[in-house]
Amino acid sequence: MTANTAPRTLSPERLRQFHDWVDEYPNKRSMLMMVLRLVEEEFGSITDEGMVIAADLCGVNVAHVQGMVTFYTHFKRPTHGKHRFMVCATLMCALDGNTDSALAQIQAKLGLKPGETSADGLFSCEKVECLADCDKPPVVQKDSEHFCSMKGPVLDAYIDSLLAKEGKASTDYLGKAVVATDLRVSVLPSHYNFPGETETGARHFDDKDAYLAPVAQGQAPRTTTVPPALKTPLTAPVAGTSFSNNSEDAHV
Repeated sequence: MTANTAPRTLSPERLRQFHDWVDEYPNKRSMLMMVLRLVEEEFGSITDEGMVIAADLCGVNVAHVQGMVTFYTHFKRPTHGKHRFMVCATLMCALDGNTDSALAQIQAKLGLKPGETSADGLFSCEKVECLADCDKPPVVQKDSEHFCSMKGPVLDAYIDSLLAKEGKASTDYLGKAVVATDLRVSVLPSHYNFPGETETGARHFDDKDAYLAPVAQGQAPRTTTVPPALKTPLTAPVAGTSFSNNSEDAHV
């Protein structure tokens, strides 16, 4: 992307979905996660160009978008494989060797360890944090497909089905070179400024942070207000003690 090239936008169908959501959220900033899903559908992954588009649509700085994309493991990046295996490595799945068992099967079929992508870009594998369903380990997610108790013959059969779908076999991957799944955020174009920004720095501030200092004279007012303090600091009574809602004094 050059300084004279405007970033692409989403397709008309996805832009219509974006505008349908506008009235369902308190502001466009709060739509960011859903807009990133639209970007992911549009490009097949969250690309640098897609992050610029999401930032533009939601009226936030690109750095804010980068923060969300790198915080959540479920967003697909360009360096992930077409078929992306995410294996839960949190405690409940890791117990009794469930996580290690699933990872060992993926490695035995595809030659991939966590953090690796096949040289042809078809498969990648990684450890992720909790995917829920903690009572049915190990939990494995392949792109948007969610599986419980995914090990043994069931996992082997699923991987075989993916290989057959792609016209591949395990022998195409075992013992072959792999590449590291580089998920670092590359430098986005600095020439692109949002309305209200200058060449020397952003002018966007978080209008949802109720604890910021009062806005300066002439600036737009906040869209939210600081909520009042609770009358009673306790949500449950203490045995043998009662509290008055109108006083901080307690009596037995």
